[in-house]
Amino acid sequence: MREKIKYFILNKAYDFNRGVYENMATDGNVLRFSSKRKSGVGRMFSRIFDSGERGMTWHRLIIGTENCGSEDFRITVYASDKDDIKYNGKFVPLTVLLHDKSLSLNEKVKAFAPYEKKSVSGVTDIMLHDISGQYLWIFIETYSVSSAPAVIKDIQIFLPSQSWIDSLPMIYRANDSEHFLERYLGIFQTLYEELDSQIANIADRFDPLCTESEFLGWLCEWLDISDGDQWPEEKLRQLLMTAVDLFRKRGTRESVEKMIGLYLGEKPLIIEEFSIRDFKGTDTYEKTLLPMYGNDPYRITLLIKSELIHSDSELNMVRRIALEMLPVSTELNLVVLEPYIFLNKFTYLGINSTLGQYRNAALDGKSQLTLSTL
Repeated sequence: MREKIKYFILNKAYDFNRGVYENMATDGNVLRFSSKRKSGVGRMFSRIFDSGERGMTWHRLIIGTENCGSEDFRITVYASDKDDIKYNGKFVPLTVLLHDKSLSLNEKVKAFAPYEKKSVSGVTDIMLHDISGQYLWIFIETYSVSSAPAVIKDIQIFLPSQSWIDSLPMIYRANDSEHFLERYLGIFQTLYEELDSQIANIADRFDPLCTESEFLGWLCEWLDISDGDQWPEEKLRQLLMTAVDLFRKRGTRESVEKMIGLYLGEKPLIIEEFSIRDFKGTDTYEKTLLPMYGNDPYRITLLIKSELIHSDSELNMVRRIALEMLPVSTELNLVVLEPYIFLNKFTYLGINSTLGQYRNAALDGKSQLTLSTL
């Protein structure tokens, strides 16, 4: 019976930090080129992978990258059945030598040279059927520029080796001394395994929190979310997670509050006509509330703090979100609360204005009289 494929995967800062690198740094859960110089070579050794079995024949190596041209990317694969290495006349554990801070990366490359099994350029998907050993580790070199720094997103290593040639009659395997047929079948095997993996993990495509950025646009179309490209990615993912529940409540005050709250990071203040009915018949209602909010039951006033709006495009986006979530017959009055006090205007104590200590005006470059009218 064919042994089940197992794998190692590096896709978090913790995983990358178990190796060593130069001119690179973890950024979130990726490893990114980082150097004071505008361009240069980023290099890294992965940690030592232990298969747990002597003479293990490895299967496949896949590296996810960004901004890595084929001529600027090189991978060297090392393997050994021993967990130590002879260095300066004595045997040193592989992991100890890898993390020895007294040695430069160049010195480590020279020390590991006897265990080098394969070195390829410009390829991020490599078959490892010709590499055997209980322990395996890789060395990556990538040239990068500051305008588009190289990124290593993840590293996947599969084992044990499984080749389609093993399913053919012995006559085909016996006559394949140069491994031509095995390498030829490997092309189709790689494509098949890639498709099989995508099908097995198809549910990830529909999970907004883990799907690729490029797929978020499709989810927006399926859920009828307009202007999805105008949302910051992290906020868009949160919107997609709650979109079904929000759209069930479309046309309600709650849906407007939650959707704009997702976009701005803080819920807006909403004033409706019934909110000021208790003041009818008073001077406050006639002179202040009525001019500000009106008496149209189909009119809603949306109050947004000015510090939450950083551009006209964001303000227009808030307007579009509100109109999309409100009933069609509703009139929208969108007000940005400036941090000033305007009598009989949109001024709210503790929201966009505060009472501070009185201080006499002085020409000291600190005190100023602006927008003050008596």
